[in-house]
Amino acid sequence: MKTFLAGIALSASVTATPASAVQLDSLKGLMGGGSGSLTSGTAGNAAGILQYCMSNNYLGGDSGAAGVKDQLLGSLGGKSRETATKDPGYLDGAKGLLKSSSGKTLDISGADGAGAGDMKAQLARKVCDAVLKQGKKMIGMGS
Repeated sequence: MKTFLAGIALSASVTATPASAVQLDSLKGLMGGGSGSLTSGTAGNAAGILQYCMSNNYLGGDSGAAGVKDQLLGSLGGKSRETATKDPGYLDGAKGLLKSSSGKTLDISGADGAGAGDMKAQLARKVCDAVLKQGKKMIGMGS
């Protein structure tokens, strides 16, 4: 009986994976579709998203996110670090609110690791990776 139940659980988890991928793609569509849909519209928001991602362990210490975030903050029109962290885009990003260049907002906060939260955690990881890559391009570290 235990083997039968384990088989059902395994089947359920395998069949759930494609659905989650489809749901992630549909969430990207909410941001306007295209490959840049999970990226930030401003350097301030990108820095804030990176802060959110580091604080919530979506990006590890070896990712270089802290340095990218600091350089993005330094690029905010000559503002001091203290002033830059008061930038509305940064503040939104630090709360997990990704603001696209088209003005759409995607909330990646609140992933709880179960059910819909699990899908949201996958989306948050995807956004964090995309914004880190975008941030590196913004500061001239990536292609």
